[in-house]
This record gives sequence, structure tokens and C-alpha cells, in this order.
Amino acid sequence: MHEEEQKQQLTWGNSFTLFAGVIMPAISITVEAATHINAKQFFDPIPTMWHLMLVIFVPLAQLHVWFAIRRGAAERLMLSGLANAVVIGISLFYSIVYVPLLPLAALFLIVGLGLLPLAPLLSLLAAIIMRSQLKRMASKAPQQSFAIRKTGLLTGLGLTVALIGVIELPATITRYGLHLAASESPATRAEGIRFLRSYGSRDYLLRSCYRQTGWATDLVGYALSIDNPVRPAEARKIFYRVTGETFDTSVPPKRINGHLTPQDEFDFDTDQGGTRVGRKLKELFLASSKLDASADADGGVAYMQWTLVFRNDSQMQREARAEVRLPPGGVVSRLTLWVNGEEREAAFAGRAHVRQAYQQVAIRQQRDPVLVTTAGRDRIMVQCFPVPPGGEMKIRIGITVPLLLEDKNHARLLLPHFVNRNFRVPSTVPHWVWIEAKTRMAAEKIFMYEHPALDVFTLRAALPDSVLSGPASTVRLERSNVSDIWSKDLFETGGFIVRQSIEERTPNHLQRIVLVVDTSAAMSSFREEIEQAIRSLPPEFDTELVFADADGINRTSALTDAEDSGPGAIPPKLRSITFAGGADNVPALLGAWDLAAAKPGNNVIVWIHSPQLLQLQSVEELRQRWERRPYGPALYSVPVTNGSDEIEKKLDGINEVKSVPRMDSLQRDLERLFAQLTGRVKTLEFVRSSKKAAPQPAESKEFETSGHLARLWANDEVARILSARDESLNNAATMLAVRYQLVTPVSGAVVL
Repeated sequence: MHEEEQKQQLTWGNSFTLFAGVIMPAISITVEAATHINAKQFFDPIPTMWHLMLVIFVPLAQLHVWFAIRRGAAERLMLSGLANAVVIGISLFYSIVYVPLLPLAALFLIVGLGLLPLAPLLSLLAAIIMRSQLKRMASKAPQQSFAIRKTGLLTGLGLTVALIGVIELPATITRYGLHLAASESPATRAEGIRFLRSYGSRDYLLRSCYRQTGWATDLVGYALSIDNPVRPAEARKIFYRVTGETFDTSVPPKRINGHLTPQDEFDFDTDQGGTRVGRKLKELFLASSKLDASADADGGVAYMQWTLVFRNDSQMQREARAEVRLPPGGVVSRLTLWVNGEEREAAFAGRAHVRQAYQQVAIRQQRDPVLVTTAGRDRIMVQCFPVPPGGEMKIRIGITVPLLLEDKNHARLLLPHFVNRNFRVPSTVPHWVWIEAKTRMAAEKIFMYEHPALDVFTLRAALPDSVLSGPASTVRLERSNVSDIWSKDLFETGGFIVRQSIEERTPNHLQRIVLVVDTSAAMSSFREEIEQAIRSLPPEFDTELVFADADGINRTSALTDAEDSGPGAIPPKLRSITFAGGADNVPALLGAWDLAAAKPGNNVIVWIHSPQLLQLQSVEELRQRWERRPYGPALYSVPVTNGSDEIEKKLDGINEVKSVPRMDSLQRDLERLFAQLTGRVKTLEFVRSSKKAAPQPAESKEFETSGHLARLWANDEVARILSARDESLNNAATMLAVRYQLVTPVSGAVVL
């Protein structure tokens, strides 16, 4: 009878260990891998492939031990003992991880779902029972196996701890670095940024930028941050400082909270109807681009029409968004949308009104509007919604452009281009560019030059998107030595005209140039060009230097107080700087403003930077300085690469902030700017005014150009009104922009 009870107990024990140690872990792993139910609601127990291999080992090892016990295979004691010890370690680890879920598991136990969180605990219990059974087998064996002894158990557990430690170490190190980088102490923050840059895991750092459910499997890291966790918003700023990239433009983790994420484009759009371009959307792309331009070199005016067709091959409606850089001084003066094959013209109104109308019609009623607003100096934001599933949306943007004077006989025409977009531009879709003028033009060999008639000259090309945004797309036009230009003002009653003249300009009383050099990682390849350009400054010129660094500690070099003062002292300092991560340029610009304003004179700041893709600190203090001190130091923004800049967006409407056109290499563009600022090269500028028309003498040498000259005058006048920093005048500026149909910092265009 005693032997029969032992057999029954053994049978019951084998059944329990098979169910608890093999079947339940296998079911739990399968359900989680297939549905990610736990990852979506609480935490991800298998965030990486290594974790998956770790948990799969448990039912496989338990099954091996179960068969060894059932068959009494004493020859397998060594392998079974080690496998059992490792399983005990893994099961214990996951039992601790799942402890907070045990009360919830008890509630759902009646419907069976509660068994899933209990799987690690059941597996641990089964492993302990199996170890007892292995010991009984070993006691009857001729020689006890090392793996069954206490030493063998400790060895197996030590191996498990080491294995889990190696798997979790990147996450733990990254959490520790995040904790430092989120500190309120600037020195600790800088230490944390450098620590993450050297030792942190990019994958785990990127995961922290997304909303994570519950706690994580790295228990040590979780314990470090339990009192003061780093929120996703703060983690995104840290990620930018460490890598120089924004989290939403970086290739995301393969799985976030159990959801698989596409690695190149996205199915979801969190920025729809907002003011950010955001990430590229899946199956949304540019289907066609045609840019037609007519340039009057003698009149100094050009007009462009950029026709864009967006296509959406997905199964849901999409919003196409793009930030476009206009030619210097350019202004959007027309906007057209095709609805059912018919052209619909835009209405121009105050900025708040057009955005409200767009959001009302586009997002709520899901009809066909397009919106254009400014996004910084010489930049606009274009938004179209909805691009229908499997369909297209066609728009046309009209841009009035002033030409840039090289000298009185030559002018330059720059073309608009994308700086940021949420759609693809396939390599098979070029920008078809056609430029027409009445005088000769010169451009790179990528353009086809034609002279079909006596006073008609054309350039045409199929430009890839990367070429359109580069210096190679610049066109040089010949012009007569005409300095007195006029046009009729068709927007003003009473016979008004707009006059334009050419004046030589040199910065008056310029005493100091403050250089702000961004030290983000993207700047490293431009160090030599910046050094060479700075060497072109006059040796005796008062020059200050401020570094914007990614570690959060901004350093100012007061060269005028040094023994070796002047521009010659700057290159050695540049060579000593490490370019890394993503810098916050706001503190550096604030310091530069103080330096420029501290010395009497009309001083300037030259900001040499990569696009700051993420706003790390409020720009309001910087904006306030220009608003409270009109005609303060001018800021010349020199971007080294194409891209959207959050600081420039927030300084929209500040007339002292000027965008330096990129027409050549960075070194040559900087040398040209420095020569103009120091007065070695005089700058030629068009100056416009509006007045009552007077009878033109028959022998008048004044040159008449197109009515677009009036729009350029109105754009200048809006900027002049806003520069007064008097909010009571904003309504007048808006009314002027609306009357001349212009997109300005206080007005926009919308097609409903």
C-alpha cells in the first residue's frame, strides 16, 4: 500500500511539473509573443531577442529534466542538474518582475487569464520539485553528480545571474545615464550626457523616448529611477543632446509596447493639423513637381509658380506637410488648389483665422483645404488635407521674389526647396524647372540653355530634390545698368506707384562681431571651412566667440581681453572643441546678445549652425530682448546644411533676424558675409517706396517692371510695421498683408 501511494504521488508530481514547468511557460510565451497583451498594458517581458531566447529556454530545459526523471536516466544527471539550476534562476528573476501583477492575476484566475502572470512562479515551483526528484535519483546513483549538489546549484544560479546581467546591462547603464542627464545640476547633466554618449545603448535610449507601459525587466535600473523617473518628453531632449537626432526622425525600435513599428515610414500621424512637420508617413509621396519662373533682371523681380502633386497609396487619409525655404526676401502671393479638376484660389486673412479655418474644415469636416503660413525668416509651412486613399492632391504656390544683386550688371535668382517634409520624394520624381528671362542667364551644366527668340532666354532642367536644395540650382542673370525702376500699384486706388532704386549699404558703426559656433556632431565636417573663413576677417577687428555645446555648459571666449586678441585667436579654439551630439543654441545666443549689446555701436551676431531640430529651451527670453529693445544687434543665421530649425521658427517676425543665402561653399559664403559686415565689400540693395504717380517725362530713363514690385514693397512695409514692436499696429500690418495677398508672420493663405 505504501509503494502504491508513492507511485500515485510520483504520478501526480510528474503531472504537476509537466503542467507548471513546461505547458504553462510555453502557453504564456506563445500568448505574449503573439498578442503582446502584457507589453501593451503593463510592461514588455521580452523586449529583445535575447530575452526571448532566455524564456524559451525554460520550457525546453524543464521538458528535458522531466523526461530524465520519468525515465530514471542517471547518466543525464549532470546536464539535467545544470539546466534545472539555470531554470530556477530565470524563473526566480521573472517571478520578481511579475510580483506587482500577482493581485491582478488572482482576480482573473477564475477566467484562466490569471494563470499567465503566475507562469514564472509556477515554473519556479516546478523546478524546485524537479530538483528534489533529481536529488533522490542521485542518492541511488553509484556516484553523485556535481550538478545536483549545493555547489552545482550555486554555480547554475551564478551563471544565470551573469547571463541576465549581461542582457540587462545596456538598459541599466542607460537608465543610470538618463538619471544623471535629467538632473537639475548643470554639471551633473553634462556628466550624464557624456556618460550616455560613451556607454549608453542607443536602442534603450530611443525606447525611453516613447511612452512605456509599466516597469521594465532591468530591475537595477528601475530601482534607480523609481523615485524620479525620466519622462518621455525629457528623454527626447536627452536623446537629441546625445545623438544630434530627434527621436521621431530616427529609425525606431522594432517594437514599442508590444507593437511592431515600421523601420522607415510610419502608419500613424500624431502631428496632423499641427505646426510640426513630423515623421515621414507610409505610402505618402510627391508624385509630380513643376517649377516655372519668370525673371526680370533689370526690374530686380521674379515670380515663380510651384505646382505640386501629392499621392497617397495607403488605405487612410493623409495630411501632406512640408517646410519650404523661399529665396531671400521671397513672399507667397498666390495659392491654388485643384478640387474635382477645377482651380480654387486661396483667401488671405490673419494668421490665427486661416489656421482656425483650416483645422475646422480639414480635421473636423475632412474636406479639401490647403494652408500656407510662415515658419521663420524666408520659410513657409505648407499643409494639405486630406490626400485621399489611393488618390492625389494638386496645389500651386505663387512666390514673388526679389533678385539678389551681385553688382549693377549681375543678379542672382535662388529657387525654393524643401527643408523638411512628411512625404517621400522618389528618385524617379525630379523637379521640372523652367526659368524664362529677357536677358542672358548662366547656371550649372545641369541646366539646358536656350535662346528661342530675340528677347527670350530660357533655362530648363530636371533637378533631383538634393540638387534643388543646393547651390547648384542658383541662376545668374545679366542686367542693364538700370537703377531707377517703377511699377503700377494695382492694389492701391488713386494712381499710386512703387519706385525702386539701388543703394550701396555698409553697416554703420559696426564695432563688434560675435560668432556663435554650434558644436553639434553635424558640424564636425565644417570645422576647416569655418576656420579658413574666420581668417579672412581683419586681424584688428573686435571679434568675440561663443560655443553652443551639447553638454549644456556654454563657454564664452572674450578674445578682446586676451593677449592674443582678434580673429587669429579663434581657429586654435575651434580645433580644441569636440563636436558631438545635439547642442542647445539658445543659451549661446543669449550670451552672444549680451556681448553684442555691451559695446556701443550697431553690432552683429553671426550664428553658424546645423539645424536645431528640437527645441530644448524656451526662446521667449531671446525673443523678448528684440521686442523690448528695437534695433538691437542683428542676427545673421548661417545654416551649414538644409533642415528645419526650431529656434528660427520661434523668432519669426523679428526683423533683426536675417537669413544668409547659401549660394556657394560654407567658407565662401562666410567670407562674403564677413567682407560685407566689415565694409571691405559694399552691399547693393533694392530700396522701395510708394508714392502718388506723377506724369512721366517722355525722355524718362526709369524702367517699368511688373506689378509684383508692389507686393515686395508691401512685404517690406509689413516688416517695418512689425519692427516697431507695437501690438496696436499688428492689425494694420495684417490688413496691409491681406490687401496685397501676402503670407507674412501676421497673415496666411487658405483654400477651403
